[in-house]
Amino acid sequence: MTLETHPGGTSVVRVDGELDMATTPELENVVQGLEPGGKLVIDLTSCTFLDSSAVRLLVATVRASDEAGGAVALVAGDPGILRVLEIAAVDTILPVHKTLDSAL
Repeated sequence: MTLETHPGGTSVVRVDGELDMATTPELENVVQGLEPGGKLVIDLTSCTFLDSSAVRLLVATVRASDEAGGAVALVAGDPGILRVLEIAAVDTILPVHKTLDSAL
């Protein structure tokens, strides 16, 4: 995982590889270290797998951000990752973009 700050203060967390029970705590630590009222983009472009612990974290991140007046967006293009987001209805509570540029 990498964290970048883009112009305007948007934080971008890039996930590389699997996001599962073993790696979700790392994403959680990164997200918890950010300003809750800011704009966050989680880039799943290089994510190869997403399990229920990752879905839980995404939903919790959106709720915490909403309460603090922030915003969260996702970037995902892999059909398998998009399908998991659709099944879990994550795509109904936060925007999912095909590119980082559109999410910013």
